[in-house]
Amino acid sequence: MTGSGTVGACGVDIGGSGCRVAVVALLPRTTPVVLEGAGVRIGDGGLQVASLLDQIEQLAGRAAADAGVERIESVVLGSAGLLELLPDKGAMHRMLAARVEARVTVLASDMVTSHIGALGMGSGGVLAAGTGAVALGTDFDQVWNRVDGWGHVLGDAGSGAWIGAAGLDAAFRALDGRPGGSADLLDRLRARFGSPEQVVHDVYTRDDRAGLLATFVPDIAELAAAGDRVATSILHHAGAELASTGQAALAGGLPPRLALTGGLFNASPLLREGLVDELTAARPEIELVDPAGTALDGAVELAVRAGEGNELLHHPPFATSMAH
Repeated sequence: MTGSGTVGACGVDIGGSGCRVAVVALLPRTTPVVLEGAGVRIGDGGLQVASLLDQIEQLAGRAAADAGVERIESVVLGSAGLLELLPDKGAMHRMLAARVEARVTVLASDMVTSHIGALGMGSGGVLAAGTGAVALGTDFDQVWNRVDGWGHVLGDAGSGAWIGAAGLDAAFRALDGRPGGSADLLDRLRARFGSPEQVVHDVYTRDDRAGLLATFVPDIAELAAAGDRVATSILHHAGAELASTGQAALAGGLPPRLALTGGLFNASPLLREGLVDELTAARPEIELVDPAGTALDGAVELAVRAGEGNELLHHPPFATSMAH
């Protein structure tokens, strides 16, 4: 790497749909330079580590040059399911350090980086809702509560995939003449997917079925805004499910504050209304707070702390750290 000789830190946020890499100079700390790339690839043999490392090396090098950083002291890689997908975490630490030439590496769940981005290193809970749904409540010491995030088949209650599936269920009920159906949702199904038969084919044959289900959320939200009773009920129920997930994450004596992150909360005010109604009834002391930043901000903050010599975060399965 070339530049002014400044030491820096690197944060990486990576998922299936995209990758963001940010490099910030230390002492004095500067505004991060952020670059974007493709998401993580998973093949028959699992996570495609080589292509992931190639991309991180390239993006980190370019971002460091743009930031005037000659040497990256620390790098944090945050990703959904990353630690579960890696067969050898120690090897990943060493390869990442070699590629970026970093002295300290951290592999973290995006639940951790989202928490740090939203609340810093303070105690509390973060509820993330998009295609999936998961919450983490922690004090970064003794309490680590991971709630849901079990995927669209076994969990992710209240998520985009969950809402989409509920909307499609109501559409198929209308098609069959069963109770609980919505003719309007059936019309929207046909408009978006072509036919009920096409939806069935796609859901059971495509690898991205959770994302496919979530594409129905805007239709449900529009119908709910227009007064459709079934669509409104689905969104309220989703909000209540998310509230239950958030409440559970605050067990173990954590302070009652919960940050909400993820694009799903922008889908409809009815979703948040259902969440607030449930929290008010069950745990009125819980304070909903606006997140201070994103998962990438959390990865950068954790990288800065590691680069400045703070105690490394090491709490498997949520985060592992290694000095090189």
